[in-house]
Amino acid sequence: MNKARRILLCALFIASCVVLGRILSIRTNIITIGFSFVPIMLGAIILGPKYSTFIATISDIIGALLFPTGSYFFGFTITAFLTGLTYGLILYRKDFKMNKNFIIRLIVSTIIVTGIYNGVLNTIWIIMINKSASKIVIPIRILKQLIMAPIKVVTISTLCKIMEERLQKLIND
Repeated sequence: MNKARRILLCALFIASCVVLGRILSIRTNIITIGFSFVPIMLGAIILGPKYSTFIATISDIIGALLFPTGSYFFGFTITAFLTGLTYGLILYRKDFKMNKNFIIRLIVSTIIVTGIYNGVLNTIWIIMINKSASKIVIPIRILKQLIMAPIKVVTISTLCKIMEERLQKLIND
């Protein structure tokens, strides 16, 4: 894939991520439910770790600047960076094949991101910002991650299955 196409896809994934994360999501002080993970994961599968890290980090910054939900906190950008990097390192392969190996990598990356980054790091950031009682925040966030992990796996595996031939062509161009 040439550099111009990579940059164009990167821009489309960033815009999609901002829209899905900031406009088309349900937000409270404790949790956010949305599908901003889709463009980050697709970027990781198609473009690799360098681009998926960029997509996640820049979409977090742009989203925070254009659609603030409070004061900007750098911790969430660190989480976004780690999310993009993890998905990119685990999901990207030069020859995309929708097989058992991909599903295992998808599950592992989702467990790392939802369990460690979203479940632990983001919960720490929320407690630091809101000075919330952790007895209230932690159970709700655990429940959210337990619900979102299978949703992420099913959503991405379904999208990849539907787009399998197109993904192979995009990656191999």
